[in-house]
Amino acid sequence: MRKSILLTLLIAITFISCRKKGCTDPYANNYNSTAQVDNGTCLYDSIIPNIASLIINTSHVFENKSFSFDSIYQDNFGNQIQFTRATFYLGKPKYINTSQSTIDSNNNYVLIDPTNTSYNLGAVIPGIYQELDLLMGVDLITNHLDPAIYDSDNALSYQSPSMHWQMGSSAQNWSYLFIVLEGLVDKNGNNNFDAGESFVLHIGNDGLTTEINDIIVNLIVQEGENEILEFKVDWSRFFDGIDLSTNNFTHTADNPTLADAISNNGVNVLQVQ
Repeated sequence: MRKSILLTLLIAITFISCRKKGCTDPYANNYNSTAQVDNGTCLYDSIIPNIASLIINTSHVFENKSFSFDSIYQDNFGNQIQFTRATFYLGKPKYINTSQSTIDSNNNYVLIDPTNTSYNLGAVIPGIYQELDLLMGVDLITNHLDPAIYDSDNALSYQSPSMHWQMGSSAQNWSYLFIVLEGLVDKNGNNNFDAGESFVLHIGNDGLTTEINDIIVNLIVQEGENEILEFKVDWSRFFDGIDLSTNNFTHTADNPTLADAISNNGVNVLQVQ
């Protein structure tokens, strides 16, 4: 069994390392049609005519209440909680047109957090699209690229606080943090956040991305006209079925069951308005 796992990892690493890197955006000046992995090197004119982008606007809630880091909420089990940090990666949009063909428009990612309400998911090829697929987390290839290759304003560059695990000298052993949720939880029900009463949930590593597919959008994308989608982000849905008074800590490898549950719950976090 162990040999089988090691062989699978070796094949995956070899596959990743052999993928040709370059600019994969067809609207960029230095677009490389043979590149399979976008390495963040795309160059653009200062003004780019006739390009449409998808803008997503977000409103942030916890169940039916507006989200605020100053607010106290309750999880499904009645535990009082307060957030100190909440963020996740979202991107790799795929557009499904009226012929049910899938268009991989770009490999962009954004970092969703409650302090920001507007995000640019990058260029969209003109057309009529009925559905949209998004990925929560970072895909297998991008997950093992060095964040240093990206400009500082790119969500995939190094962040502060960190959104990246850098284990060892090889990027093949690194991973982005796909979902980060931190805060306080009243574990003993005394209506106070006592010392040590906290939750720390860091979800990352291959296999823990969440595919959010078949989002009904009905987009008519024309050259030079940005399209806007309105999403509600319900942060409470990450905790569906999770009792934070007893199950409140994971760095993924040390509590994979909890990490899986949070990742799986991610499919219900986004709702089109």
